[in-house]
Amino acid sequence: MRVLNQVSFPLHTCVGQTLRFYCRDCETAVCSSCTDIEHRTHNTLHLADAVDEHRAAMHQLIDRVTMQLPCMKEAICDVQEVVSSLQGRRAAAESEVRRCFDSLHQLLDQRQTALINALNTIESEKQQTLGNQLEELESWVHGVESGCEFVEKALSHCPAMEVVLVRKQLGERLMDYANMNVPPAPRENSHLKFVVGNIDPLKTAFLHIGSIQSNSAVPHQTCATGEALRLVTVGKGSIVTVVTRDHKGEKTASGGAEVTTTLTRTSLSVPRHGSSSPRAPSASPRSTSKSPSGSREEVVQPQVLDLNNGTYEVAFTVPTEGIYSLEVQLYGQPISGSPFSITATAPVEEDSGSSQRSLPPHTLARQTSHSTQVTSRASRASRRPMSHRSSCSRRTNPIEDDMLLRVGRRGRNRGEFVNPQGIAYSPFKDGRIAVADSNNQCIQVFTLAGECKLRFGVRGRSIGQMQRPTGVAALPNGNYVVADYENKWVSVFEPSGKYITRLGHGKLLGPKGVCVDNNGHIIVVDNKASCVCVFQQSGKLLTKFGSRGTDDFQFAGPHFAAVNSKGHIAITDFHNHCVKVFDSAGDFMFSFGSSGEGNGQFNAPTGIAVDAYDNIIVADWGNSRIQVFDAQGSFLSYVNTLADPLYGPQGMTLTPDGQIFVADSGNHCFKVYKYLQ
Repeated sequence: MRVLNQVSFPLHTCVGQTLRFYCRDCETAVCSSCTDIEHRTHNTLHLADAVDEHRAAMHQLIDRVTMQLPCMKEAICDVQEVVSSLQGRRAAAESEVRRCFDSLHQLLDQRQTALINALNTIESEKQQTLGNQLEELESWVHGVESGCEFVEKALSHCPAMEVVLVRKQLGERLMDYANMNVPPAPRENSHLKFVVGNIDPLKTAFLHIGSIQSNSAVPHQTCATGEALRLVTVGKGSIVTVVTRDHKGEKTASGGAEVTTTLTRTSLSVPRHGSSSPRAPSASPRSTSKSPSGSREEVVQPQVLDLNNGTYEVAFTVPTEGIYSLEVQLYGQPISGSPFSITATAPVEEDSGSSQRSLPPHTLARQTSHSTQVTSRASRASRRPMSHRSSCSRRTNPIEDDMLLRVGRRGRNRGEFVNPQGIAYSPFKDGRIAVADSNNQCIQVFTLAGECKLRFGVRGRSIGQMQRPTGVAALPNGNYVVADYENKWVSVFEPSGKYITRLGHGKLLGPKGVCVDNNGHIIVVDNKASCVCVFQQSGKLLTKFGSRGTDDFQFAGPHFAAVNSKGHIAITDFHNHCVKVFDSAGDFMFSFGSSGEGNGQFNAPTGIAVDAYDNIIVADWGNSRIQVFDAQGSFLSYVNTLADPLYGPQGMTLTPDGQIFVADSGNHCFKVYKYLQ
């Protein structure tokens, strides 16, 4: 009845008329008069028929809603279970907090007692020494006073003979007192105090004792990424990245989530290259296929590594060929897409150069094989050997990747390159891509489809010439800014290639990367000086920051820079194997990355770009790959480049429609990859 009270029924204005019809167009009951006048062109039917239709429709809706009730009730139970678990965990955490601080209180009380006992002991020893000295002094004073008093009385009242005797008897004693040395100073002092010491670090430590770890990650929004979700190689380590997200779909920034995994072989059959390619990760229920023995086999327990930034690495190695089911759970519930169907194939017999490139670059460090190709990483950056397959047509390679286009080859002609370095997008004429062709001493300009439209630059060390162009950027007016490492300046050219001016002459030692911020200022990365200079377009130096070193505000061979929507400058620090982020004034904010081959690690980062959401895309020169990070530097994913591997990528740029252009210096070309923002 309460529901009926909330339903409003339309009033009929025809007095004395019975509602015998129903208008489908107006969705209301009408009388015969209204049917003939207001609704004569509408689709009407008898009310009884309409009632039957509506009853049937409502029953269908009731059935559909009723079918949802078990799910809703189950959801209520799940929420109540989480609420109960949350209360229990809070109580347990509170007990741990109290236990921790009670133990600290006990230690503090013990230390306090020890210090007070030390005070009492030292004071007692000093008191004993001073007390003994005081007794000696008082005894001397008493002897002197009593002796002098006796002698004075004798001299005043005794006869002459007795005076002679007194002198003889007491004179020697008085002489001893007179010749006695003055009593020494106090044998002790009153110095006794409590020295606190430098307890500021201790106070800071106390303020940071423990932490409350929590996150809002939920299973249905958490996802897994990585090539290993669909295809792996037997006997070689594989990595799947799990990114936890909250109920809004936003990435969580803290670790500690309970991520559990199980990998089970469900089938012995393996699709061959002649058949259809393995399917993408499936969200279908776990396969019930069994081995010939009638039971599941080859259960592998992957290792889960918490990166403490909301991202987790699931590492595993499959022992045999077949179809595997990878189940990933968060707090006991499957994440989005879990379980995943993974195809494990036998390793392909090929030369060492190409076999290493069959896996995503970051998995090589975790391979358990004793192959001599896997070595410990040296502190110096080293580029991986180029795969023999890198020059093959992408169409003939059975491994799919994200590459859309490859442009150029080694050569001196138009559209050919020798060691391309910087690359930049320009909105001029519906979009242009400018490439700094370093060893050809020129700039080449292409359409987004890869057609070479312009080549400009004359080799030389004079004004307007190029000796070693390494970086290129586009100004808002379409002009090109070119960093010349050997000439030690930055040149500005019109969109047609006509020289305009230069800046930084006498202020730069070896400029490498160049970019333009939101205010049109030109940011130059001075590789040789290990610093960053910011110029106005007029050539005036606005700010300069950085020096050579390993501290937060220092660089070791920086390469390229990119600016996000807030004006923050992200710089690839080549030999420090990290990316450092500064504000627009040049003050250090944070850095991310370290030397290595794992997710989020670098072997000499080079090119860098920022997307519309301030995610940071970084070219990893030594590992020959492209990694994607969020605005805080947390690893998100990598761009799949397996089919036609990179060989020492350099500059990188991003187009408004979400395509990544990267200068592949070792392959003497540039490549275009799709990028899902």
